[in-house]
Amino acid sequence: MNIIFKEFSPQPVLAPFVQSFWIGDFNINRQDGFTQRVVPNGCVELIIHLEDDHCSLFTDENRWKETPNYLVIGTYQRPYDVQFSTPVKVFGTRFFPDGIIQILGVYPSEFINAYENGIDVLGGSIEAFCDSLRSIPFVNERVALANNFLSKQLERNFQNHDFTHLAMRSIREEMGVVNHKKVLNTVPLSQRQLQRAFKKIYGITISDYMRLARVNAIHNYLLSGVMDLTRISYSLHFADQAHLSKEFKNYTGMSPKTFAKQSSQFIVNTAF
Repeated sequence: MNIIFKEFSPQPVLAPFVQSFWIGDFNINRQDGFTQRVVPNGCVELIIHLEDDHCSLFTDENRWKETPNYLVIGTYQRPYDVQFSTPVKVFGTRFFPDGIIQILGVYPSEFINAYENGIDVLGGSIEAFCDSLRSIPFVNERVALANNFLSKQLERNFQNHDFTHLAMRSIREEMGVVNHKKVLNTVPLSQRQLQRAFKKIYGITISDYMRLARVNAIHNYLLSGVMDLTRISYSLHFADQAHLSKEFKNYTGMSPKTFAKQSSQFIVNTAF
């Protein structure tokens, strides 16, 4: 095993907006050019490098680029690769897309299927937080600091009437197994209004987010050892096993069974 990964639940007030905090030690065996593929999870990640060694991401220019100290990774709809030339230690916060709006006041549509320097996207206040978190030696203290900082940000930025948040939360709670009509019943908007607002804010459609939610659910089944694709298909309302496999491959690049056999090559942070 070349990775140590541990997740921490946010405090209750943050739970509707933050999926988890996590700490990761990557390439602990110092393997040259150690590469992992990250599969989409429908979230926005704030990644804080805790030491001077950083990971690299493969860019659209077909080259590896070292990441900054503080990195925001947007909602991806395709897998992407990350490389570690040295041991790398990071602290991550996994926001639901609607959560990063409510807490930090930024639209995920600004960095859909992309990553950005966290300071450029989130501003000076996040830099001070990241610097403080980086200076703390103990994991529990880092989690406490993150909970405290984000709770205060939520108090400042929370929008009572963000109907896209209600729609997105409904989709998560149903693991994507919900039709548009049921989503509309949770908000006082027409389908056209909700679709436009959703796409503008998140950079993806309601249908896209439903699909991401179901792919996350498939991952959860596979990682828990459930390999009966017929059972999974039925539970998640796919037409049949072939439909499930096609949808899964669209987001991960391989079939569910192949993925299960090669899961150690992937970073899979299921988020629903």
